[in-house]
Amino acid sequence: MRELIKKLYQVSGNQSKRITNMFIFEVIKNIFEGMTLGAVLLFLLKITQNIFEKREILNEDIISVFAVAFMSVTGKIFFGYMADRNKFIASYTMGAENRLYIGDRLKRVNMGYFSNNRLGDIASGLTTVVGELETVGIYIIEMLFVGVIQTFIMAIFMIPFDFVTGVIIIAALIFGIIINNIFQTKADESTKKLLGLKINLNADMLEYVKGIGVIKSFGKGKEVLKNLEKSISENKKGFFDVEKAVAPVGILFLLIFKLAICVIIFASLTRYTQGEISAHKAIMLIVSSFIVFGGFEMTGSMQNIMGVAVQNLDALTKLRDIPTIEEGEKQTVDNCEIEMQDINFSYNDDTLFKNLSVVIPDGKTTAIVGPSGSGKTTLCNLMARFWDVNYGKILVGKTDVKDYSYDYLLSNFSFVFQDVYLFDDSIRNNIKFGNTDATDDEMIEVAKLARCHDFIMQLKDGYDTILQEGGSNLSGGERQRISIARAMLKPSKFVILDEATSSVDPENEEQLMTALKNLLKGKTAIIIAHKLDTIREADKIIVLDRGSVESIGTHDELMKISKVYKNFIIQRQDAIKWQLSN
Repeated sequence: MRELIKKLYQVSGNQSKRITNMFIFEVIKNIFEGMTLGAVLLFLLKITQNIFEKREILNEDIISVFAVAFMSVTGKIFFGYMADRNKFIASYTMGAENRLYIGDRLKRVNMGYFSNNRLGDIASGLTTVVGELETVGIYIIEMLFVGVIQTFIMAIFMIPFDFVTGVIIIAALIFGIIINNIFQTKADESTKKLLGLKINLNADMLEYVKGIGVIKSFGKGKEVLKNLEKSISENKKGFFDVEKAVAPVGILFLLIFKLAICVIIFASLTRYTQGEISAHKAIMLIVSSFIVFGGFEMTGSMQNIMGVAVQNLDALTKLRDIPTIEEGEKQTVDNCEIEMQDINFSYNDDTLFKNLSVVIPDGKTTAIVGPSGSGKTTLCNLMARFWDVNYGKILVGKTDVKDYSYDYLLSNFSFVFQDVYLFDDSIRNNIKFGNTDATDDEMIEVAKLARCHDFIMQLKDGYDTILQEGGSNLSGGERQRISIARAMLKPSKFVILDEATSSVDPENEEQLMTALKNLLKGKTAIIIAHKLDTIREADKIIVLDRGSVESIGTHDELMKISKVYKNFIIQRQDAIKWQLSN
């Protein structure tokens, strides 16, 4: 219990005070709950005194019982409301804060994290784990806390009334806690496995739905569905395993308190027959024995979901501790030159760059060409610090990228990737994503330059058209042109275009290239492209081959000195001449 509460505070953030208030109000509420037992005992006392001792029940007795009961009910309602108010505000606010906190950390995580962890696992952590914490996590912890506190408070109320019964109650509580701690480890192992199965099932479901088009096109529906059915079956078995692990513990836990009730009844009757206590006191002790363990019995019945709460908190703590890249504080770029000094970089154990050095000149357009797998996209990702090099330095404006504030560094880069992703939002908000302060006129101007204004206006809702996930209700070329408009609107010093015109219609390409050329004036631009016109117009061309710089120069210079570049150009020219024959 203590460890569970400790873990809750570790993820509570700014809501720790509300959680503390919840526990305090729960303690006070349970004090009034103890008064309920006092009211019952007082009522039984007056009734049994009337039966056995022929004492008359006076109006004062009725008023006393009513007063105690009224105070108990009123206190429980008020402090129960205060506890619930703090609980609900804390749980949902804590869920939102954790999602934002983890989202912010994910923004500053090395891209290797996403290579080693499935997107579905990350998404499940932010949905399943945080969602269960919001809806049932705090409730479980609260109920466990209430069960323990309620029974201890009733035991404290009982001790002044009858010391022997109070000792029996406390002994049963201590024994029950010991038994619970002994068997909880086994239950935790099962619930930890179950959480992994639930996250895996969510990830498999997400992958199945996202890839349904590819699955159908290759006729692999049955095979993929078998894998999904396997995950579902394993998930079901995981639930059964948890129940099998905790059911014996729950039975033993409840048995302890049922035996304690029997001991209280036996002791009360024995002491009555021996003349140690009166008949009315024996009756009150017997009745109270059926009430006093109610809270702890409830705790025992929640052993299975207690383990779930523990594993959810552990998983959330793990997400909160995702290692992020170190960053500096500098928020000014002195000039727009990018220099790589003897950098080494590898994906896990596969070395890509070794002692690579290159300079991207300030305010110029640099094209990067090379065969597939030569490291073109990786080189651009290193410039923007999506990855960190294993060795060497990357300087932006003569300053190591690690010395910049990460958010500031990224704010100076605009990207147009080969694989475009648009958000499930309006076209307007997608274009303004990098510059929310832009006016509609500015947005429309860049949309016209990017050759996407006309097709947007043909849509029923124009710029207010809501895009489906990833922009799936648009063609590939339309998505790419919107992403170009988005990059144009962002006020950045560096522009990275990764096959930015690969999906643009031929009739729009010339105008789009003119727009890009005007956009890139005065900016440091890095272009990964296979189209000859784009390459020829670059101020500088870097040729990569097998993770190293094969040569650097202009188009004319490289045609004379670079065999790799010359072969590349010949292949491009042959591709242009290629046509279908009748």
